[in-house]
Amino acid sequence: MKKSNGNFKLGIVAVEAASIVLAVLLALAVDEWREDRSQQQQAYAALMNISIELKDNQKVLKLIHENNVETVKLMTEDQESAGKPGQDEDRNFIPGLQLRETAWETMLSTGISGYVDYDTILELSATYSMQRVYKDTGSKMTAAAMNVAAYATVLDREVENESFQRQFISYFEMLVGIEDTLLEFYQTSISQLDENI
Repeated sequence: MKKSNGNFKLGIVAVEAASIVLAVLLALAVDEWREDRSQQQQAYAALMNISIELKDNQKVLKLIHENNVETVKLMTEDQESAGKPGQDEDRNFIPGLQLRETAWETMLSTGISGYVDYDTILELSATYSMQRVYKDTGSKMTAAAMNVAAYATVLDREVENESFQRQFISYFEMLVGIEDTLLEFYQTSISQLDENI
């Protein structure tokens, strides 16, 4: 009788131990599920912010691009009709250095990107890389133009608009081409985000 009472107590202890282990595992699973759900919600919010950022950048770049296309067109016409009387419209080429990437950088730095579909991350990465190429190229062109103006000031010379245009027209045309490509990247990324969020 004593042996059966010991087996009974051992069985009760085993059941209690198993139920404690099961409760702990269940609590951990629920906690992990809650954490995963929270990360998914944060990823959704990050993608919404990126979508807004890309749409804003697209809107700004479209305005800049329209100006730059017209500016390059006028510069090219001026070079072709040099010395002939014509329209003397003074326009400035504007590199889009103000395009933002705050939402993208925030998502990457917080690790939320691990909860976003790989194809979406790949598409966004390509778009923001192209944007970085555009901004870097525009920044270098702006620095070069400022150097020309600084040298002219030091040498006490005036920068002639026609000479300036001849020096920089190929860079302006290149930037307009990059703008075309970047606008296509924006459209593709925005469409993909609109489908997925």
